[in-house]
Amino acid sequence: MGERLGYYPGCSLHTSAREYDLSCRAVLKALGVDYAEIPDWNCCGASSAHGAGHALSRALPLRNLMIAEDVGEDLIVPCAACYSILRSTTGYLQEKSAEARELQAKVEQVLGKPYREKVRVTHPLDLLTRPEMLNKIKGQLRTSLKGIKLASYYGCFLVRPEIAAFDNQEQPQKMDILLRELGAEVVRWSYKTECCGGGVGITEGSVASSLVEKLVSEARKAGAEAVVTACPLCQANLEGRQTQGLPAFYFTELVGLALGISASKRWFKSHLVDTTSVLTKVQGGISGGR
Repeated sequence: MGERLGYYPGCSLHTSAREYDLSCRAVLKALGVDYAEIPDWNCCGASSAHGAGHALSRALPLRNLMIAEDVGEDLIVPCAACYSILRSTTGYLQEKSAEARELQAKVEQVLGKPYREKVRVTHPLDLLTRPEMLNKIKGQLRTSLKGIKLASYYGCFLVRPEIAAFDNQEQPQKMDILLRELGAEVVRWSYKTECCGGGVGITEGSVASSLVEKLVSEARKAGAEAVVTACPLCQANLEGRQTQGLPAFYFTELVGLALGISASKRWFKSHLVDTTSVLTKVQGGISGGR
């Protein structure tokens, strides 16, 4: 890819989802993607800004979009919630309603520059499943995931709302395609886009735990040895609220493993659920642990 891309990690990837951040950066570098973290970014507000008011929930992502315009035309956003709010904000501004124009004018006044509407918000799963990127991955594979049965899990935000959808909203396939390219067997199940309860994890913990146990149970029933995620909240919820010991991986971790990135050994030690049962099946074996 010729042009430099902006990279927005969001709050989670700098803290609780550090292994997602590290694996995403390592994979992008290995595949020759030129990117730079956008400077002075702020929380996008996806988790709670809407509770403080609609204007704030749009102003926070808009500021990030305007900063990103100085880095490149594409902005990579790994967190599913961040991705969803940034994409939906671009759609909101494109509507040119009186409310949107007023909000945009206020943010432009604060930042002292115009919003040029030139940034395309991209999720790394969408980026890595483009034909040219799949060819690169195929050409650089060093370790096969053959023999591992995985369940692709998108969660609520990755292909919703409609403006954010880069895959089929009911039966998304891109994660399946990517995992199969790595040699894994992808199981069929009906819970790819079901909610894990992450949004009510604090206020209704029992509800979240019940949803997670159902997801894990159904993944096991489908034959999965692990669940693969693309969302920090889903990953934390699936690992922290289950009692069945089913490992969960970020999709970028598995891409990094298949590409032979040596740092992958460190990523897996950050997991709450022991990953050894899966990783020892990988060709050549690798130490996972917790």
